[in-house]
Amino acid sequence: MLANSHVDIVADESRALERVDPHGRELTISCACAAETMYAALRAFGLTGSLIPLPVPQAPDVIARVTLSDVPSKGIEDYETLEAIASRRTVRLPYADTPIPHDVQTLLVETARPFGVELTLQDNTAVKDGVAALVADADRIQFADPAFRAEFASWMHPLTSPSGDGLAGPGFGFPDWATRAAASLFRMFDLGSAVARMDKPNVLGAPLLGVFSTTGDTRAEWVATGRALAAVLHQLTMRRIVNAFLNQPIEVTTIRPKLAELTVPGRTPQLLCRFGYLKEGVALPPHSARRPFNDVIIAA
Repeated sequence: MLANSHVDIVADESRALERVDPHGRELTISCACAAETMYAALRAFGLTGSLIPLPVPQAPDVIARVTLSDVPSKGIEDYETLEAIASRRTVRLPYADTPIPHDVQTLLVETARPFGVELTLQDNTAVKDGVAALVADADRIQFADPAFRAEFASWMHPLTSPSGDGLAGPGFGFPDWATRAAASLFRMFDLGSAVARMDKPNVLGAPLLGVFSTTGDTRAEWVATGRALAAVLHQLTMRRIVNAFLNQPIEVTTIRPKLAELTVPGRTPQLLCRFGYLKEGVALPPHSARRPFNDVIIAA
């Protein structure tokens, strides 16, 4: 929502995923990630302002408010951050086995911490084996549910689709023209075992797994997670590191505690990612489709 003095980032509940995200946790995280990205862009342009999480208590769908300060800016443009914001994308392809330097790992952990979020990084083979098994189990549970399959398929659109959003084939490593056919297959058949067979080597082959966790599971902590995610993704992109999400074990309520016990005992996992570098000679996939700017703006 665009006003004279600020921009409110509002969750569109009509686009919530009722089956996979019934409480709006991932929707909130996504909106908070967008808000933090907007705030980072503001600062990267050398401007000053503020970000207020959950600024309207009686309207929980208002995730954050970004305000431009009246104080004259004395900063300079941060082109590296602006380039990272413009170029970042999720990469679901297999990664190179090149390890991520320890100083970069430390930077990522410290980037998340000011938001009250812990990023726990794992490169231990035994832990990755355990996580891979949980991802595979969650794949089978989710795809066995016809309602989940229908919801998943409904978000698969070619890049050329007039819907202007969704999941397209190139993001998964197959041609854009095959997106609609793939959606039909996912809708009609339980392909959970096939998906698990594809996900497992990607987990095991990732140089690094990361779990974003909080002490509890409140809406405020979901917002904090989204903000931390954005900040970490910008740092990753500036270092040519890519990521993909593996949130299935968090989305399946019976598996989430098992992931916590394995990776972040005593804490609540909010996001599971894999991090790594592109293999030599492999190009970044195209950006996902996005709706036109005017379609996502509401004048106050």
